Amino acid sequence: MKIKIAGHHTDAGPKIRDYIIEKTEGLERYFDRIVSVDVFLSVERESQIADFHAHLTNKKTINAREESTDMYASIDTAIDRLKRQLVKFKDQLQGVRDQSHADKAGEVSDETPAKRIIRSETYFQKPMTAEEAALQLEAIDKEFLVFVDVDTDEIGIIYQRRDGNFGLIEPRR
Repeated sequence: MKIKIAGHHTDAGPKIRDYIIEKTEGLERYFDRIVSVDVFLSVERESQIADFHAHLTNKKTINAREESTDMYASIDTAIDRLKRQLVKFKDQLQGVRDQSHADKAGEVSDETPAKRIIRSETYFQKPMTAEEAALQLEAIDKEFLVFVDVDTDEIGIIYQRRDGNFGLIEPRR
């Protein structure tokens, strides 16, 4: 996780930087897919403001801004707010997964509803090797990647296995 600290009308000295780093690294206990955290400290009159922006892997950003007369108190309160939001977001993700499993279990009726396409993604990718596709799959954090093999000009599918390795599906003629 990257941590970027910036300040406006304040000097973020080594003590406060270490304190921020210690607190933000603890956020990974609540949600493990945090890419980076941007911290912006500012002082306006007697107000000490701590503004946190946590960037998650699925391009979601969670923000927390806190203002008080003490910078450490602002940081603590903002971190607590971030923790609550991360836990809530994680619970929402779990709820979506649990709901989809419950829907599948509940579809044992005599009538099978018509299946439909929920979402479609189209993108053009340069031809690549299976190793490059594996690296690309890790970078985009999806379950699988459809790619064109550079050697055979055939479509291949690479996917993440439960054991942490990759699986490759190639067409056979």
